[in-house]
Amino acid sequence: MTYSSHCQLLDLDPDQGTTVHLTTGAVNWAVEVCQDEVDTDHQWFCFLRAMAIKGLQQWLDQGAEALPLDYSHERPPKPGVNCQVKGFRLCLVVQGSLSDGLISIPRYTLKDPLNFAHLYILADVQEEADQVRILAGLRRDRLVSLKESGNLALSRKGHYHVPLEEWDLSPEDLLLYLHCLNPETLETLNAETRVTSRCLCPQPTLNVRDWLRDQLDRVAERFHWTLLPPLATSHQLMSVQTPAEELETLLRDLEQQGVMIPDTARGAYQELHHQGLPGRLYALIWKVFDSHYSPEWSLCLFLGPRPGEPLEPGTQLIVQDETSVLVRQTLDEDSGEVYLYTQVIGRMDEQFTVSIISGDGTPLTLPSFTFET
Repeated sequence: MTYSSHCQLLDLDPDQGTTVHLTTGAVNWAVEVCQDEVDTDHQWFCFLRAMAIKGLQQWLDQGAEALPLDYSHERPPKPGVNCQVKGFRLCLVVQGSLSDGLISIPRYTLKDPLNFAHLYILADVQEEADQVRILAGLRRDRLVSLKESGNLALSRKGHYHVPLEEWDLSPEDLLLYLHCLNPETLETLNAETRVTSRCLCPQPTLNVRDWLRDQLDRVAERFHWTLLPPLATSHQLMSVQTPAEELETLLRDLEQQGVMIPDTARGAYQELHHQGLPGRLYALIWKVFDSHYSPEWSLCLFLGPRPGEPLEPGTQLIVQDETSVLVRQTLDEDSGEVYLYTQVIGRMDEQFTVSIISGDGTPLTLPSFTFET
């Protein structure tokens, strides 16, 4: 990761202590703010969270540039997202008992599209000594990856149990994030990191050459692709509101903008709910012949809503070749657009990887598109 030049000027001491001694005023506040909790167990854990918040605040005040911590001064801190720094929503977790090596965090901090946690911070509270130690951190995308891989246990009370060894951010890493990034940048880094990590793994490929032969290979069938009729005849076969009609409408709009799709193109579509995302993805392919170049092939993509399932603002459509990101389209709420469109052209031996990131940050990487002869 590359940080800004401003970040290089900050006085971030890697040996800065992560243990702070709470002031008498901080401890008194922690006691008082939790008095409204009637349940004894809840009151105790509320007290530990309150001490952890004060400890985090004092820790962030250290160094050359203090970081402001925002939290409610009148209400007891709840489990989950309980404080913010420069727009970063933080889930501050008290270590508690580590007899089983697991840390409990509420499920909603991962799923809530409007109030998910950007970062998780683990703190150890030594209440008898009025001390708080910042132990480690965890990024949301890391937690999502663990969930998708099946490595997280979900309790009946709606809490994920995260192994301690998965908390891979040091306190110094946390300071760098909070000093040098903003929430939007971190979300983009999260998404790119996860897309890249998925692309490093062996992926099945879609042989789109078969689409020109009116066939789908097994990979396409397994990933719920549906072949569309040829463009030259689809208007004779389709009925209102079919995916074929929707594609024809999109192509007519493109034609008015000067973008021409040949009648020889063949397309397929996928309902993304099969992959856990909202929306519908169209893919069109055709051969490109030019006397000045070797034969090439083109991939044209449309990402849009399904009936009753609009895409969320911030949804991204990303196309990569084997070495770099070629296209990144983002759905802008202010643009009035409801579809994302892109087209790439490559040699017959090139392949393209398509990734989608939903508005809430959930990523999906599809099997690579190839044109195998």
